[in-house]
Amino acid sequence: MLRTLLTPLSSRFSATFPNTPHTVNEEDDVSPEDFARDVLVELMRNSIARLKDAQDVGSRLEVLEEILRVAQQDACTKDVFREMDGFLVLINLLTTVDMGEPPMEQILEQLRLAFAILSAVLKQHTINMDYFRLRVGYESLSRALSPSISSAPIQLQTLGLLISFAMQDFSLLDYYRPGRSDAPEVQGHLDVIRQPGGIQVLWDSLTDMPSESRHATLQALEYLTSQCLRNRAILNNLNIAPSLLQFLLASPPDSRERRRIQKTLRRVLELGASVSEARLILQSVVLPDDQLHPEVLEVVRGATRGRWPTHISFMSSASLCFSPNGVKTLPYTGFTYMAWLWVETFPTHGNQSLFAFDVNSTRVISLEIHPDGKLSLKSTAQEEPGLFPHALITKARWTHITLVHYTHRSLNPSIRLFIDGVLCDGLNWPYPKNPTTATSASYVVGDDTSNATMQWCLSTSYLISVPLDNELPRFIHHLGPKYTANFQSDELIKQLTYEASTSLNIHLFNLGQQTATSGLLKVLKSGVGFNEDAVVFLLKPDVLTEGDAKFPDAIQDEPAQVPASRWKIQGDVMKVEGHGFDYAVWKLGGAAIYLRLVQLASNSHELSRALGILTDGLRNSWQNSEDMEQLRGYDILNHLLRSKAHLINMTGFETLFEFLGLNFRSTDHSTIVNAVAYRAVALDFLLWSRTSPEIQRAHLEHFTILVQTSRYKRFNVKQRYHKMGIVRKFLFVLQTDLYQPTLLPTLTDALRAIVEANFSPDETIKPLLSMIAANVHTDTGPTASPHSAISRIDHANQRERAEHVLTMVVSLLCSSSQLLQKFAAAVPFTRICLLLLGDRPSPTVATEVLKLVRVSIDSSQTFVRKFELVSGWVILKNVIPYAWSGDAHQVIFDILLDYQGDDKSIVRCPNIIPAIIASLHRGLQYSATDLPVIFDTLSVEGATPPTVAGEDLEALLEALIQLHSTSPSFKQIFKSAQATQQFIDTHLAFASAVRSLPEISQRVTSLMDKMCHFAIALALDPSVSEKQQAELMAAAEEAQRALNPDAPSTIDPQLIPGRRMSRHKSSSSTSSVGERAMQKSMQRLQDWRKTIMISERKRLRRTAIDIRENQRQIAGLTDWVKIITNERGLWANTTAEPQWRLDETEGPYRVRKKLEPTFDHIINSKIDPTRRSGEAGDVDPDVQSVINVEVPPWAESYELTSTEMEDHWADDDPEDKHRRVRHQLESGDVIEAVTTVARVIGVDSSAGLLIFGRNNLYFLDGLVENDDGEVIDAHYAPRKLLFIPGSTVELDGRQGTLRWSYDKVLNHSNRSFLFRDVGIEIYFQDSISLFLVFLDKKHRQLAHQRLSAVLQRRVSIEPQSSALLRSPGIPAIFGRVGAKVLSGLRPDELSIAQRKWQTREISNFTYLSILNQLSGRTPSDATQYPVFPWVIQDYTSTTLDLESIVTYRDLSKPMGALTDARRDAASARYANLESVGEKPFHYGTHFSSSMIVCHFMIRLQPFTSMFKTLQGGDWDLPDRLFTDIKKAYDSASRDIRGDVRELIPEFYNLPEFLENLANLDFGRQQSTNEKIDDVGLPPWAKQDPHLFVTLNREALESEHVSRHLNEWIDLIWGHKQRDPESLNVFHPLSYEGSIDLDKITDELEREATVGIIHNFGQTPKKLFQSPHPQRIMQGTYTLPLTLQRGIVEDYRLLEQTRRASRDLGAGCPVHSIFVDSIGGIGTYSTGIVSVPPHAEEQVEWYPRGGRSDEVRIVVDRKVVQVIESVPCNSIAFADGENMASGGNDHTVRLWKLVRSYGVPLRVTVSHVMRGHKELVTCVAASRTWSIVVSGSKDGSAIVWDLNRGTYVASIWHGDDEQHEVHLVAINESTGNIATCSQEKLCLHTVNARRIAELGLRSTSILPCITSIAFLEREYTAQGIIATAGSDGTIALRTWNTNDTPAGEKAEWKFRTLRELIVRKTGAGRGRDIQITALKFIGEVLYHGQDDGKVYSWTIPEQP
Repeated sequence: MLRTLLTPLSSRFSATFPNTPHTVNEEDDVSPEDFARDVLVELMRNSIARLKDAQDVGSRLEVLEEILRVAQQDACTKDVFREMDGFLVLINLLTTVDMGEPPMEQILEQLRLAFAILSAVLKQHTINMDYFRLRVGYESLSRALSPSISSAPIQLQTLGLLISFAMQDFSLLDYYRPGRSDAPEVQGHLDVIRQPGGIQVLWDSLTDMPSESRHATLQALEYLTSQCLRNRAILNNLNIAPSLLQFLLASPPDSRERRRIQKTLRRVLELGASVSEARLILQSVVLPDDQLHPEVLEVVRGATRGRWPTHISFMSSASLCFSPNGVKTLPYTGFTYMAWLWVETFPTHGNQSLFAFDVNSTRVISLEIHPDGKLSLKSTAQEEPGLFPHALITKARWTHITLVHYTHRSLNPSIRLFIDGVLCDGLNWPYPKNPTTATSASYVVGDDTSNATMQWCLSTSYLISVPLDNELPRFIHHLGPKYTANFQSDELIKQLTYEASTSLNIHLFNLGQQTATSGLLKVLKSGVGFNEDAVVFLLKPDVLTEGDAKFPDAIQDEPAQVPASRWKIQGDVMKVEGHGFDYAVWKLGGAAIYLRLVQLASNSHELSRALGILTDGLRNSWQNSEDMEQLRGYDILNHLLRSKAHLINMTGFETLFEFLGLNFRSTDHSTIVNAVAYRAVALDFLLWSRTSPEIQRAHLEHFTILVQTSRYKRFNVKQRYHKMGIVRKFLFVLQTDLYQPTLLPTLTDALRAIVEANFSPDETIKPLLSMIAANVHTDTGPTASPHSAISRIDHANQRERAEHVLTMVVSLLCSSSQLLQKFAAAVPFTRICLLLLGDRPSPTVATEVLKLVRVSIDSSQTFVRKFELVSGWVILKNVIPYAWSGDAHQVIFDILLDYQGDDKSIVRCPNIIPAIIASLHRGLQYSATDLPVIFDTLSVEGATPPTVAGEDLEALLEALIQLHSTSPSFKQIFKSAQATQQFIDTHLAFASAVRSLPEISQRVTSLMDKMCHFAIALALDPSVSEKQQAELMAAAEEAQRALNPDAPSTIDPQLIPGRRMSRHKSSSSTSSVGERAMQKSMQRLQDWRKTIMISERKRLRRTAIDIRENQRQIAGLTDWVKIITNERGLWANTTAEPQWRLDETEGPYRVRKKLEPTFDHIINSKIDPTRRSGEAGDVDPDVQSVINVEVPPWAESYELTSTEMEDHWADDDPEDKHRRVRHQLESGDVIEAVTTVARVIGVDSSAGLLIFGRNNLYFLDGLVENDDGEVIDAHYAPRKLLFIPGSTVELDGRQGTLRWSYDKVLNHSNRSFLFRDVGIEIYFQDSISLFLVFLDKKHRQLAHQRLSAVLQRRVSIEPQSSALLRSPGIPAIFGRVGAKVLSGLRPDELSIAQRKWQTREISNFTYLSILNQLSGRTPSDATQYPVFPWVIQDYTSTTLDLESIVTYRDLSKPMGALTDARRDAASARYANLESVGEKPFHYGTHFSSSMIVCHFMIRLQPFTSMFKTLQGGDWDLPDRLFTDIKKAYDSASRDIRGDVRELIPEFYNLPEFLENLANLDFGRQQSTNEKIDDVGLPPWAKQDPHLFVTLNREALESEHVSRHLNEWIDLIWGHKQRDPESLNVFHPLSYEGSIDLDKITDELEREATVGIIHNFGQTPKKLFQSPHPQRIMQGTYTLPLTLQRGIVEDYRLLEQTRRASRDLGAGCPVHSIFVDSIGGIGTYSTGIVSVPPHAEEQVEWYPRGGRSDEVRIVVDRKVVQVIESVPCNSIAFADGENMASGGNDHTVRLWKLVRSYGVPLRVTVSHVMRGHKELVTCVAASRTWSIVVSGSKDGSAIVWDLNRGTYVASIWHGDDEQHEVHLVAINESTGNIATCSQEKLCLHTVNARRIAELGLRSTSILPCITSIAFLEREYTAQGIIATAGSDGTIALRTWNTNDTPAGEKAEWKFRTLRELIVRKTGAGRGRDIQITALKFIGEVLYHGQDDGKVYSWTIPEQP
């Protein structure tokens, strides 16, 4: 029985595996070895046959032992074992183990022998291993062992056998015995996993094991993962991570099992995770309550650290051999060999080859590695090997080696070896010569010799046939081991990580002047520069793709023109899938996932871990880094961290700053690697000021590390900090209260380090001086209002902080002569000193300025004179006395004296003496009185207390006395009568003051004694004139009398040379002139200082505005959350019901039928509006008072003024009133004009700014210009700026920005708004329109002129009028008219449109749309909404008869005159009004108004909100709502008290407006108590809104309506618009020109009039003065007059043409059919598509016919761009500028195609959209409907928004491979979407709502539908879709509800109209033709075949 069972299986399983022949020729001599082998082969055959027939255990054991013995003797018997179904026999044997009767020992022995045999026949036998894995399966082994594992008696032994089998070491049989798993001798056998399938079976059995066995298994896995990389790779590839995670979460806390699982999981995930694994792990980390699971967070943290690429693992003897066809020698031009290596163990038995080239089995050249990690080269050109002494390979790290071999170099080494891109060694070595008779050649990577023992990995290996430049290896190394392409992209720089890019930048920076000639710079700009043909081979893991063998001979990835060659495997080589966790995250959601984890972190530990995950995920992934920047992720991160600043601990801080480039372990290696992140995060002092003091201090100290400690400090300063405004940011912070005073020294130290490192004029010197000058002389300012821009400015400590900065600057200048020279060269030094000094400085300021003077004198011999020229010494004389201190004393004497050593000094600057004596005078006066004699409020602060002053004065006097007695040069000073007289005056004044004291203190006495002593000393000095000597003695005598009037004089009269009765005058004409000059200088300094102060305040205010606006922008960045929380996102919000609103995007003929999802459930991360710190709503009064201050004309070359100094944050004009909106501009754009407008949306309006830039047009919500032209919030704007009559102005909405480049502006139309000619509507290529209302007609006219100028400059690809001229014969959808056409129709085009309607070239709906547009009706304005007619009056029948005239409404009469009663009422009303002298009208209501529109659209946003607005905030009465179609028609047509409303276009295209999708509660009807929900439909609609809209549209396009539509046009737009006879006169205010709102000055009257217009509606503009002509109805009315037959009408007549329209040739299946630019038919094969309408431009994504990870742009058959790392499966174009692609990375990309004059076509990614769980198989795109549809292997299709790049909705087929969506198509006419899988064909609306579904049950391997296409007409009542099958048939199908049972809801079904059978021609006659492409072009169907031919199906013309 077993033999019968296995025989058919044998033929099936072994069919594709080679069998070994065993025939023996009896005539040949047989060697003993061959004879023995033949015996063993026959013995194996017989043994297996006996085993099949064995019935008892004993006989089985005997046979098993024999099989094991034979298998171990000769390897050839292993093939026989396979061929004889040995594997299946063993599986059956294990399945049928009898647990009952045989002794347990026999059962165990049977199991042991079975496993031993299985291990023996698989060991080192690749074919058997792959056969068992792929044909038998380890799943079969697992099922077979299930009973044994579940049986307690043999469970442990079975598990032991499994682990022994996995390790191929049966010494582990007892591993599961209690206590054995921990034994060291047992664990020593757990080395390398040999049979991964055994581990898989063991793991699958884990849940069935007892706890001890489970623990032993987990212990084994933990130990194995610690042993070697191969084990971790095997376990990772077995996908055990999800199960490990589940075990982890289920295991008891703190248990040993949990710890083992954690270690194992962490190690396994080091090699990454697949997308499905990453999805499970990430979904587990976020709990339902949005909390983070701490342990799973640790798992994610560990997984993110993994950096392993996909690679090839070599174990011991292992190699890959490549033998290119036709290649028998090394490249004659030289070569470059590159490889990425990771070495786990070095060779132990001599050298081992890494790369070699063999010819005729002779090794020509070989690169070898030594046991110590060094490299050497062997070659036939040199007898001795060449050793590279400096090159050393390090274990356990990825190392890049590059070997460059030149053919000949005379001066430089011919061989160069680079390690990690750096040149290490060179050898002078001749180029190898090949053997003379070369027959074969091969390249070998690895070593398959028996002595090879190294364990190592290879990521990529290249051989390039040109020697590379010395700089290229450095660049290629920085691309990293994950790079696997051919270096053909010119944007390789994009694939550099932040660290790699920084390293290259540092290298270029260090090159200095050599940078310009560096080859590296050229590479960074334009790519590597060598042709792809130069790549001889590229060995990457993808060439080792699993197939029917372990690694079949995979096709080498090489240029297409080279014949395909194969890599051959020798030994133990394994592909390791490095599923990088960061790449999986990129597929799932990108950087948004990392940000979400940070957002959800709720404590310090979680935050630090989340930051670690984020930084690790970005550090080594350029994709995630790019995504982070595109999201503005670093700004978002900053915003998130601000709210969590208190949670940032030191771990989190160091994690974040290590990512930015800080190295806290080795600070000298610190740099800034990510300037974008650094600017956004590290330089946000507002963020870090909210952290703990410890973190604040660490943050400030990092600046010092970067600019002082780091070895890259020059790079950091010159390259990174350049233009960051770092000094200005520090100065701003110093003027705020962000930091506590205790941190001021740390803050100043950080600033000092930065200033010292970059002491440049513009970035450092001038900002510093501006800040100091503006603040060192200010008092505490007024407290700003809460909304003031400077409310955070620390007015109380401004002066103190400015003094700190001044002290720091002066300290630097005094310590460095180089800095002093820069300072002096940058500013007018002398005047700066005086500016800083001021007129009443504090002692600190005075001391620091004096230090500047001192250091200037030390460094410049001319400074004294220059200072004198600006009155500096005179000013010092007048200022220093008020700021004298001990420090000033020391500095002044340093200025005065030049110390010679040995306590000797000479006077070097006598100019300071007047200041010293003046200070003495001031101090004596101060000491002699209770209060200062000359004291104001400025000098009180900082003044020295009297006791201190006394000590300072005594010290000053003692110093003067000492100098006079010791310094001859000092005595010479008093030769000057002026100096001596100044002292005499001081002495006399002091004596006079003392005389008036009631009591003289001891201090005063002491001072007087010293003054007398000095006076007498001077008097005795012969250098003093006799006259002044006498005065000095007299003054001394006077002083003595002042002390003691009654005491006799102690002065010897002989010492007095003579007495004079009159004193010498203390002033002269010379001193008066000096004083006047000084006063003038002081005044100018004050003016200058005032200018600076005003400028600085304004600068602070602007900075605060910048900060606030930046915060506002970032708070509005919430779209990133949608990526991961929509229904297809990683963390989908399943609790929130999807909500929908009508999208503003317009389709054909301005139809709005797309819905867009709303995301109200998104977490609101916006800043709390109640916390308005730093607001700029109010202007500081001091800044307002002075706007234009003149600059002092004497200010030399530099004026620190508001008009010439740079702003502290940007190079803006300080008076720039538009500064607030500059952030919204595109880079490089400039504002040319700004105007305040209101954007009208329905009945609402949004105030905003319309900005004309140089390159773009902008609309900014929520901002307006005030009367001064300054941009302010609309909330604070005057009412007159916002009063748009009749609209509700939104003031508190989100401030969004819309922007378009001018080439996206299609057209514009002037519009009226409430009959005011102040509106304009702008139309854009993205199908968006903008309806704006201006304040007056003048502003509108200016905007009109600018837009007209823009359109004149723009080169239009297609003339606008051409769309109306399309005919059905040309390859386009006839009659489709969009906003592009409707917006720009001229009167002559109206006549063309009328003629086209008459000849049936456009539909009734389209023609009505054109008339609405021309008459000023627009869907943007509810008061002027497009109007359409009621055409059906039968709303009671169960079936709608469109052939019956009674079905239709009378179109010749208005709605108010359809019945006799209504006609009588209308006539009576008209007559009554006319009789009383009023302007008569027939109806008190109108056929169109804003209320009517909102009434109909009440169930759909935004009209739901608009309706409430019109109703005062609530619903209307339930009975008055729109609840039923029939009731609405009756009210409008029959009810005398009803209305006269017509319809809106949605009745003909938007079924969703009839459904209550939002489940709104409208209440209950009063009469029936029925709850109001969906709109009641007529019976013929069968409860289906889609059917109602379809039939309503069919009625509109019917023959009857077509014949009479002109009559209705006459009523609305024609000569009957105001015709009393036709009963068609409405309220006078509803007609244009009846009233002018601008002439109404009374606001109440104006608002009342607006209300009337709203209520009565607005009549469209009159277009026709005479009766409108009828439509021509001859022939088939559904076709244009020029066509006789069409596919819809005559599909039965379709015939295939006999000749092919196109032929690509055999082997090139047709992939796409298109219309070229001249109207012809074009085709492309798979992987190529043409850019419409540019046939010369193609996009290729399968350029070499294999797995693709690149896209190529080809223009005129020349590759102009290569985009790498883009795995692409399908591409579709929306138009010539927008492309969509889907790839293996689960993403859909949107691309922009950019064309510039003289520049080739460039393609760039604009959006990366995520949602699919599997690879994307197909995409379709539509510019008409602005959607992209993608199909995926996950069983779904997704609808994306083309404009926004966002998710819209999903279409599900299923969730398995059978439901893979492989085809998608979009109907350009209707927006319907067709999707196809192997199981079903589905049809959905543009909003992804299901219409019909067709089951496709098939057992065929190929999909039963291979292509689909819609028949494209502007309108057809019967839609047609063509589907092609793999059997060569084409089915024409339509869909309808004809089979719906009576009384049930409509059920749409596909109905096959006809099946077309493709004719088999030529070579295809003997086989089925597979149709690969379909396309309707006009009324012709084209199909493409797999043989490259294209045929057409046409309808024969009538005779």
